[in-house]
Amino acid sequence: MYHVLLVDDEENILQILKRTIQWQDMGVDCLMTAQNGSQALEILEQTQVHLMITDIKMPGMDGIDLIRFVKEHYPYIRCILLTAYGEFEYAREAIALGVENYLLKPVAKEEIEQTVQKAIDNLYGKRQNGKSLLWENILFRWVNGMITEEELGERAAVLGLNLYLPEYCVICLMKKSKQDERDFRASCVSLLEKQVEVYPFWDEKGRYIMIIGGKKLNMDDLEKCLLSRAVQYHVESTVCIAFGTVVSDIENLPLSYRTACDCVELSNRNQSAVILRNDTKLWDIGTESFAEELRFLLFSGDDRTRENGYRHLCDKLYRRVQSNETDKELTYLLSICVKILITEFPLHEDLHSRIFGETWKFEKGQPKEEFWAEAEKILKRIQKIFIEYFSGYSPIVQLAIQYIRNSVLDGTGGSVKEFCTKNGMNPAYLGHIYKKETGIFFNDYLTRCRINRSVILLRNPNYRIKDIAEKVGFASASYYVKCFREMKGISPARYRMGIMDEKRGIDI
Repeated sequence: MYHVLLVDDEENILQILKRTIQWQDMGVDCLMTAQNGSQALEILEQTQVHLMITDIKMPGMDGIDLIRFVKEHYPYIRCILLTAYGEFEYAREAIALGVENYLLKPVAKEEIEQTVQKAIDNLYGKRQNGKSLLWENILFRWVNGMITEEELGERAAVLGLNLYLPEYCVICLMKKSKQDERDFRASCVSLLEKQVEVYPFWDEKGRYIMIIGGKKLNMDDLEKCLLSRAVQYHVESTVCIAFGTVVSDIENLPLSYRTACDCVELSNRNQSAVILRNDTKLWDIGTESFAEELRFLLFSGDDRTRENGYRHLCDKLYRRVQSNETDKELTYLLSICVKILITEFPLHEDLHSRIFGETWKFEKGQPKEEFWAEAEKILKRIQKIFIEYFSGYSPIVQLAIQYIRNSVLDGTGGSVKEFCTKNGMNPAYLGHIYKKETGIFFNDYLTRCRINRSVILLRNPNYRIKDIAEKVGFASASYYVKCFREMKGISPARYRMGIMDEKRGIDI
């Protein structure tokens, strides 16, 4: 579990920081405070500190000198800086020292929460504590819809990001092997920079992400450029590249990121293709309703319910078949299964090899009996992997996951504190062990389950957004909309309108 040190000469700021963040939920069991640099040094000498949040201007040793000292003597400590507009030049110096982020006073609740969570996430992932932290922090939160427009605009001026281009897109590059591809990546960035703006960084899953922007993005030309570079550097069999949806608004960049990452995650990386294309639409309301039904069955402990449910899903799939393209529907089913396993068990790196290493019989024009047999084979194989991975969690984490899912289905809300009270646990310990085993924070998984459940409710046009937010356990409609946008890349209202208009997906 982690120790956090808050340093500020204003007592009210310290109290705001202590109250704003649900520290224990993120595995922080020790929260310390100091009102100047000297007090902070005494604490650092006596106690291990993992994350330090410090003001710049303080009596005696200021925040810049304190960060410089920490970076020299305690290089593993993550640092976040508090500053005012008039201290911006000091902030530049701290950025050069390698801070996670700098936050402007008065501190905005959303900014501090997101920044702290990203810093603690980096601690769990043991990510490098270097000078690129701020760059990666901002770009990561941008593509995940986790940063306010005000903060993004402020950071853009410091980092040199152009937020006023007509079009943006995310390119995702994934390594297929352990071969070093640094020269290839650098060459790709150099080539793209001649045509568009390029902002590269690594995301939390080890994918190399390039945000590109320009007046008019010609995707065919960009794909040909990267493919030619792959051939030049002989990496055709060791990397795969996917392009996300082109968007015209920086607020919609998360949608581009999501489509690019989905393409990489849901594709068979054993294939020789460098440029991946995923024709399966996995974001519409019919598909996600189907996925939630399947997820429910995977978690079900009743064999009869599961078997009946699988037959029901196989029948739905077969009714979708058009022009004898049974192979497309089986590929569609496999993609949904992979996506569920990836989101439920993100730490299992062997997932793709286990699924795509199987021999699947995906053929056009299969009779109904053969189609059903192959679909059931997929579902039973996925069920076996699901049970194996879920059983690998400790009993308390398994219990916590079931508690979250039940509380969302029942509409009772649920929380870390409630679960820990019922089971006599320390919230900080649960937060730590849950994140360590699953790769996801408890509250993040709870929010994800609520959003996924809301997708089902969005099918009903009689439910207002406010009603849906309340039914899945959100305290306010505005917070529900914010979380939905972060997870899905668009607002729930736009999500619902687009689906209803185009009538895509499975007929539920």
